[in-house]
Amino acid sequence: MSGSQTTTHNSTQLILSSTVGNNGTGPGLGTVQKSIQLEPLGVTVSSPSVTLQENLDRKHCPRCQTSFRVVEALRGHMCYCCPDLVDFSKKANSESQLTPQGAKSTSPDKPATATTPGGMTSQSGKNLEDDASQGKLIMLVDDFYYGRDVGQTYQMQGASKVAATTFRCPHCNKRLKNNIRFMNHMKHHVELDQQNGEVDGHTTCQHCYRQFSTPFQLQCHLENVHSSYESTTKCKICEWAFDSEPLFLQHMKDTHKPGEMPYVCQVCAYRSSIYAEVDTHFRLNHEDTRYLLCVYCLKVFKNGNAFQQHFMRHQKNVYHCNKCRLQFLFAKDKIEHKLQHHKTFRKPRQLEGLKPGTKVTIRASEDPPGIL
Repeated sequence: MSGSQTTTHNSTQLILSSTVGNNGTGPGLGTVQKSIQLEPLGVTVSSPSVTLQENLDRKHCPRCQTSFRVVEALRGHMCYCCPDLVDFSKKANSESQLTPQGAKSTSPDKPATATTPGGMTSQSGKNLEDDASQGKLIMLVDDFYYGRDVGQTYQMQGASKVAATTFRCPHCNKRLKNNIRFMNHMKHHVELDQQNGEVDGHTTCQHCYRQFSTPFQLQCHLENVHSSYESTTKCKICEWAFDSEPLFLQHMKDTHKPGEMPYVCQVCAYRSSIYAEVDTHFRLNHEDTRYLLCVYCLKVFKNGNAFQQHFMRHQKNVYHCNKCRLQFLFAKDKIEHKLQHHKTFRKPRQLEGLKPGTKVTIRASEDPPGIL
């Protein structure tokens, strides 16, 4: 199966590109492309591309390489992107001391990451081909749909930590030393209920907490979604796997928006397209505080009893969001979540300054589609 569909418009186009074969396997692999308009995805293109001279005159953040026209704007950005370098930047000559754009990373073991203004970072850190000057732009799904935003993480670091915060478990009266241990302890009670048969755990995914009809379906889900294998047909927002790249790309087009980050920390507004990043962020940045995070819906509590009651109610009837892995106790909470968070939070930086008529091709993997 091979073919290509393109249509000329006055506005920017989006091409979903993937590689498929006969029945999904074997020789005769070709290119499948689907062309859609960027406007329905919530992306608008208006500003012209930046000239070479403008790029040379810009000042760049030494950590994320975001560019600014004036030093004052750069310093304001660095206050939350790299506050440990602010004093250095004030004392030194900003134009000579700041790392120039395109400089090599000081850590050769780690690939460079592309960071947008405001701290939104693409997951893969690069696009396959940047030829916007010729009306073409090829991007990976990771760069187009996924991202993260630091919110107020740096401003709040250490501000809400309190000494000797302990929590007592309402079930067993055990006293836990901090909020993270109390959260883990409550999850342990649920696991004990599953082992005792009080809660059905044979068809519940212990990673994303979804329910399946049979243990076999659960096992297939675990192998396809939660294994260490990096799949090119897995949606990192939903945590669902698809049978082929065309089905995966169609799902992304129909379900998600560019730069969609539905997982949000309610304490500091850190957000990401990937649930695990928000969960890890909370455990690292808000440990030893009074905040308690519900792993099912990301709601934050300050009272141990209220958290425990909410947590146990999640073991009964819940409302699942069909665009991510979160589940809610009330339908209105699910609707509010979808309206507020399942939309473009920030447009991918590669789309900034694209000329009208630029063709944007989205690929599921770095391997260029073609005949094998």
